Amino acid sequence: MYIDRIPATGLAVMPMALPVLHLIEIPQEGLSLSCDVQVDELALDPEDVRISGGLAMSLNAIKAGTTVHVTGTLSGTARRQCVRCLKEYDDALWIPVVGEYYSDTDLKSKPAGRESSERAGEDTDDDVYVYTGEEIELGEMLREHVILSTPMQPLCHDDCRGLCPVCGQDLNVRRCDCREEQIQSPFVVLKKLRETLPTPSKRTTKTK
Repeated sequence: MYIDRIPATGLAVMPMALPVLHLIEIPQEGLSLSCDVQVDELALDPEDVRISGGLAMSLNAIKAGTTVHVTGTLSGTARRQCVRCLKEYDDALWIPVVGEYYSDTDLKSKPAGRESSERAGEDTDDDVYVYTGEEIELGEMLREHVILSTPMQPLCHDDCRGLCPVCGQDLNVRRCDCREEQIQSPFVVLKKLRETLPTPSKRTTKTK
């Protein structure tokens, strides 16, 4: 894997794993990072998301004192299963990335890791993280962005017709011969079952 570190002074190319930001390497005008990120580097499980190949990462880091603002994108291809027709499909990914990193010395009362976006009365939608020392690990932030971009109900396409609930035919391929009255809710089935049960005899009460 190769990463391009592009400060204002020029381009340096070096082999390395998931990049770590070093405060001393971020010039006043910012630093650009571009590299390929592998799934295992982000500790992504198949239950989280299945990535075909790696992810292309492009980030910009701007430093203001000890605060580092990171923006960029992750792109690649995810393998998902449609919730309607149950077929697997490739989903093109383009994930915006935003992160705000604060030094732990500025937040002594809070533990290292991901923090609330409410800090010192500030109201921001950006994800806020804390780093220790002079190095910033990007893995946690990138992993969270990938997981949060996963749709709750993946669809191969918006107008997917799904499967016939009677015979299981994929209605995207062809229509089946099942009659519409067969395709009904389980409540209708319970109603019909109740109608077949014997009616209990009514008790008569004698009046004195």
